[in-house]
Amino acid sequence: MLAFNLITGFLGSGKTTLLSNLLQELSPKKRIAVIQNEFAPSGVDGKELKQKNEGFKLVEINNGSVFCVCQLHTFVQSLQQLILEYKPEIIFLEASGLADPISIIELLQADQLKDIVTLDKIISLVDAPNFFRGLSSLVRFKHQIMVADTLIINKTDLFEGDLKDINTELKTLNPYAEIITTSYGKVDWEALTVKETVKSKAAQRYMGQESEGRPDMKACVLRTHEKLSEQQFRDFIEDLHLQCPRIKGYLNLDDGRVMSVHTVYDSIEFVLLKNYVGPSELIAFGYNLKITDLKKKFKRFSNSAIL
Repeated sequence: MLAFNLITGFLGSGKTTLLSNLLQELSPKKRIAVIQNEFAPSGVDGKELKQKNEGFKLVEINNGSVFCVCQLHTFVQSLQQLILEYKPEIIFLEASGLADPISIIELLQADQLKDIVTLDKIISLVDAPNFFRGLSSLVRFKHQIMVADTLIINKTDLFEGDLKDINTELKTLNPYAEIITTSYGKVDWEALTVKETVKSKAAQRYMGQESEGRPDMKACVLRTHEKLSEQQFRDFIEDLHLQCPRIKGYLNLDDGRVMSVHTVYDSIEFVLLKNYVGPSELIAFGYNLKITDLKKKFKRFSNSAIL
């Protein structure tokens, strides 16, 4: 049967970076398929993967979690079609940072899937600098840790505390998982191998438990043809960042350059891109966030209408 691998982790923990690294290692040797799932109506992570990697098939499922009943039918159909048309050897599901994967075992035991895919690895990334902040915010963040075969403590280069504190908390939540520490999502595929004696053992503890529905944190997508200056863009993100713990996306600047942004809590990263061709699109995550408010906030830095 086909090897199915789940990658989870809270917002901004480095899931797409890890997946990009694994694709660089595996895609020259294996037929790889990637399913990206986003709570927002649109996703930008697929564009990032396509920009950095070749030789893999990408399927995007947006506007809800595949672990929720509302997306189950779409997920099953997409996976069946992917297998039939592309015939991959390895499948990765990069779950939304807001997903609750507590029901991963049941998900793959659907009648249409149980005889064609097998759960190989459950990998959860932990953002070291923001671990304790995330841990106290949402139950689904704990669930991501509780079902994992392997826990990757990422961004250790930015962490100023004692990693022993994170390790202790992780082992309390999940005594079965192997713990790996790294930065920039750099982990070899071989290092993620799970012993058969413990494979899926953590997740099996929660058989029958339903995933939580939509979280209180909202995801809004802003699309625009307006081209701001670099300074205007930075000012807009700095302002939006005050109410949004996570922002990601791309904006076409008025001088022809393209700039990406990634924010996670207190951290803001702007990067000028060389080979990106595509629309301006930003996804913001926040409590009580509305698309109308997001558009109004953007208009403070622009005189043009947003589509």
